Amino acid sequence: MQDKNVMKENNWFHNKISQDPDCVKLGAILLFCLFYRLFYFGFLHPGMVLYNSDSVSYFIPVDIFRGVVDLYRTPLYPYVIKFFECISKDNLVQNLIIFQQAISFLSIIPFYFVSKSIVKNRYLIIIATLFYGLWHPVIIQNVYINPECLCFAGSTLLLFILAKYLDKPRKLTAVSLGIFPFFLIMLKPTYLILIFVVLLFLVFRFIFSREERKILYWGLFGLFVSAAGVLGYCEINNRSNGQFVLSNIYLNNSLAHISYSGAYQYGQDEEFIAIIDTTRLQGYYTTPFTINNDFIDKYRDYNKRFPQYLRPTDDMLACLNMPDIPNYPPERIKRFVMNSQFTAVYFNYMLNRVFDIVIGAYGNLFILFVLQSIIIIIAFVKYKKIAWAQSFCILFVLGQFFSIAIGGLDDIDRCLIPAYPFIIQIAASFLGILASSFSKEKFIESIL
Repeated sequence: MQDKNVMKENNWFHNKISQDPDCVKLGAILLFCLFYRLFYFGFLHPGMVLYNSDSVSYFIPVDIFRGVVDLYRTPLYPYVIKFFECISKDNLVQNLIIFQQAISFLSIIPFYFVSKSIVKNRYLIIIATLFYGLWHPVIIQNVYINPECLCFAGSTLLLFILAKYLDKPRKLTAVSLGIFPFFLIMLKPTYLILIFVVLLFLVFRFIFSREERKILYWGLFGLFVSAAGVLGYCEINNRSNGQFVLSNIYLNNSLAHISYSGAYQYGQDEEFIAIIDTTRLQGYYTTPFTINNDFIDKYRDYNKRFPQYLRPTDDMLACLNMPDIPNYPPERIKRFVMNSQFTAVYFNYMLNRVFDIVIGAYGNLFILFVLQSIIIIIAFVKYKKIAWAQSFCILFVLGQFFSIAIGGLDDIDRCLIPAYPFIIQIAASFLGILASSFSKEKFIESIL
């Protein structure tokens, strides 16, 4: 009798989940996430604001239409800061945090529909969306003065555009899929890999879906606009700051890597070698900021615009207390870095770094990627079907890891933030495939 009651309750719950419209399920998810966030930020941590030395570097003068850009930071987040400065300098931080909280909360809506399109399992759709809306590494970025919060929303919107296109290919969604990466790149340069991921997607779609070719031309056009926009921004940087780059942060990170690896000894510049010998044990950024002192000069200007009522952190003080020495020519620094990188010492160092990331720090995640890739290959070979969304997600996440391995430092979790929505979709989809593996029809539906 008790077993029958349990079965009735399970059937009722199953029917309830199946029959309730999306607005009801999404509304319940939003309410739950809202109450949790209000409790966490309003009761447990009222007035929380997090920041560090990187936060200061986004307070830059920017006017891209007049050719005023920064050598180290792309302009979208500085424009957001500038907008709230115009509204109220006194309430800048408060208004910025409220804006980020709102964007983060609203991004739950497209994330739900992305999950519905990619994951398909009704229970896992709800679980994945709740996870996105409640997971601490996601919501804590809402109170950080940096662009990572907007990265979550940006990545989710990209997935939403992708899901819309796969559901019903149209010219507008194709163009959006091509152009939107430009805005993400202007938010954070790590999105540059999207140019290649979207290009691969469009090319393979062009090969395997002949009926879409006229529509795909619009996607390629949008991607061309994105690539042209990135190159145009690099040229503005060249005219404004004398270097044809998207961001010169890579130079600082490279100096840290050659210092840490010992490859600097082969850089063929005795003065730089002597500087690194003196500073390499004093912290990751001591060497880069000593040699590339131009960044510190700019940092002091950034700090003047940073809200002075926020108490300086230790890393902010370390940057401000760096010695003011003459700036070395960027060509000389780049030549030194290149000479150091093209050595066996640096090559072995990078191999060990990749091994530590893939096998050590993120081994479980890469096992998931391998298993999901095997499933994608099986679906293609056995059923002649391509898991477009899954393939796109895996390519983007692997591209992020490639960028981190080459140009990132040890704050890998933060560097990986743009990929978090993709990783959640991959994990939820994998669980959905496992749950449906006993039925051929459900298996194909889950993976595609």
